[in-house]
Amino acid sequence: MRIFPLLSLGLPLLSTLAQAAAQPAESPIDRYGQQIFKNSRAIGMTMVVIDKNQTQMRFYGETRSGSRQTPDADSLVRIASISKAMTGEVLSALTLDKKVKLDDPLQKYAPAGVALPPAGQSITLLNLATHTSGVPREMPGEKPKDTPVFVWPNVQQRWSWLSGTKNKLAPGQRAQYSNLGFDLLADALSRASGKPYPVLFREKITVPLGMKDTTFSPSPAQCARLMEGYGASPCVDTTAAIGSGGIYSTPRDMQRWLQELLRPQNEARRQLRDQTLRMHLQRADLSSLRGMDVAGQADQLGLAWIRMEPSPNSPEIIQKTAGGGGFLGYAALAPRNDVAVWVGLTRSGGTHYQHLSNGVNKLVAELSGYKPVAAPMPKPTLAKGKAARGKAAVAQAAPAKPRAKKAARKAAGPKTAVAKNGAKKKTHLVKTSAHRAQ
Repeated sequence: MRIFPLLSLGLPLLSTLAQAAAQPAESPIDRYGQQIFKNSRAIGMTMVVIDKNQTQMRFYGETRSGSRQTPDADSLVRIASISKAMTGEVLSALTLDKKVKLDDPLQKYAPAGVALPPAGQSITLLNLATHTSGVPREMPGEKPKDTPVFVWPNVQQRWSWLSGTKNKLAPGQRAQYSNLGFDLLADALSRASGKPYPVLFREKITVPLGMKDTTFSPSPAQCARLMEGYGASPCVDTTAAIGSGGIYSTPRDMQRWLQELLRPQNEARRQLRDQTLRMHLQRADLSSLRGMDVAGQADQLGLAWIRMEPSPNSPEIIQKTAGGGGFLGYAALAPRNDVAVWVGLTRSGGTHYQHLSNGVNKLVAELSGYKPVAAPMPKPTLAKGKAARGKAAVAQAAPAKPRAKKAARKAAGPKTAVAKNGAKKKTHLVKTSAHRAQ
């Protein structure tokens, strides 16, 4: 007699289990997308994912705080330093056209009457593209007050500084992240082609791929679609940062660009892709490496792109970090697995870059058939050879000694922030609009 009540109780349970089994499992794209958006505390976020022959987009949050409008495929974003990867692509295109060589000296393309400072060896185009030119991250000097990001210095100002600098430049010995170096590279490519760089950029990248919203000089209609985040800069012409970070684009255009990097449309484009993603320097070849371990250890350096070696939990990833003007971005490719992910988000005051890059890296790994784990911070490595023992080869070298910690914190300025509980919180690429990030 007790069997029937038990069966009657079991029927709702069986029905619930059947319904759960019928519901599709949450996709890795949705799972990681939601995690990245939540953990990064972004205001708005766009994501493009290419997995084999399928392309998907995801959109989260608001185009600007309080707008109640979700971003979409045509929302305008700043891709910031992913612009450097496109500059590397233009360089590759000109090498294939026999217009330039990677080992051409920068002096060959300097403005008339400009002489570069003497050095042990000439700065080459490859030095500029791999951050090994010895040129500093930003141009020294006082930036004009209230100047938006990506509009200073201009062409004349940076070449004037370079020709008059007293700094001792040592090309090829060390890798040091440089926005200034990529702007000089774009200037050189313009002179080599005999065309203004925006014209060259359209010819080599945006027109062949139909990237209609990718530009340095957005129209009022395009500016009306620009997402805004904490520390947002105004929507203005950014040709001053021609090679380093001035590009505006949309998720729709970024999808076209990523697809071409994974599956070029013809043999000529395939050669361009291969040249663009080729690596040129091993980490061990350099005496030091600074500013390129943000998304994981930089094992090899290419034309703006960084390669992270495969591991038991992750495939080879070729990546580029970005940030500035209220935006953070990250592009990660696993070419051997036909997977690519790009995320562009507008940050809040508490955004932490590693929540973005770690999430994307794990998504790329899972789509590539791996079981990802949390990515450890890269360990300091030593320069090549026995004589290098004890010499740190990365910026994250030995921690400051106790007596120096207070001074180091004071000098760090916007590189650190204090959380509400009083604990120091690393922000890495999260800076005010007056600064540019990776």
